[in-house]
Amino acid sequence: MRYYACIDIGGTEIKTGVLNQDMTILEKASMPTQAHLGPERWMENVVSVIEDMKKNYEISGIAVSSTAMINSEEGTVIFSLPQVPSYTGFNVKRYLEERLNLPCEVENDVNCVVLAESNCGSAKDYETVLGLAIGTGIGGGYTLGGKILHGATFSACEVGYISVGNGTLEQKGSTAALCRKVEKIKGEQEGSWNGRRICQEAERGDFVCSQALDEMAQAISSGMVSLCYILNPHAIVLGGGIMDSKIVFPKVREYFEKSMNPLIAKNTKVVKAQFGNDAGLIGALCNFLQK
Repeated sequence: MRYYACIDIGGTEIKTGVLNQDMTILEKASMPTQAHLGPERWMENVVSVIEDMKKNYEISGIAVSSTAMINSEEGTVIFSLPQVPSYTGFNVKRYLEERLNLPCEVENDVNCVVLAESNCGSAKDYETVLGLAIGTGIGGGYTLGGKILHGATFSACEVGYISVGNGTLEQKGSTAALCRKVEKIKGEQEGSWNGRRICQEAERGDFVCSQALDEMAQAISSGMVSLCYILNPHAIVLGGGIMDSKIVFPKVREYFEKSMNPLIAKNTKVVKAQFGNDAGLIGALCNFLQK
């Protein structure tokens, strides 16, 4: 049995785990990223965690899922938002291989989620899969035969930027946009609402929250329709905590089926992501083993 150190780097948290070749998570933990310190500093913490893993397991490789646009051939960050400063240009693969003397592969975090779901999750039986991760922003990924389609600049399926109505999909359909809308209508300060609270209040009959969720679902489904006319996937996987709501996922699927060409809608399976917060670790290992 082979064992792998799997790392999921986010802007606020780094998840770590030991997985075996069957994608079973044997142990996992998390720590604050402390992104403001720069990658050289917080990568030291990653190295320390992997060194501890090596005391208990014979680690065969390092599989990394990371925020930012990633050149997955070189393992380099090609573009990172200001929330993770000094990360653009950092070669994650080279750094970890040199420090730990183990092979390493790196992939974008949303691509890893889609890899996990299309290879061993809720969309494992489908040849082409479009995945959408709904959260503070909206990310996407597309697999063909269980492998990520990267595009010319490793930025295929940057779906948050596509046009929806008078804005972008991210501006209209993200959880952050949902919260801002509710706070503005209710005249409350920024940060006073989150997705979970909005869903709970909507289920209790709050009109503002219900209407905002409805508009969010319409925006997401509108983006899905546009993407389906281009990509024509066999399945669409929807991830993010907001999809656990009793309201949002059914509404998205309903609006999608109403708006889509009936032939395409009938032959496009819309499913919830299966792995939740573990998807990055699992998808990182999928990517490593494919390489």
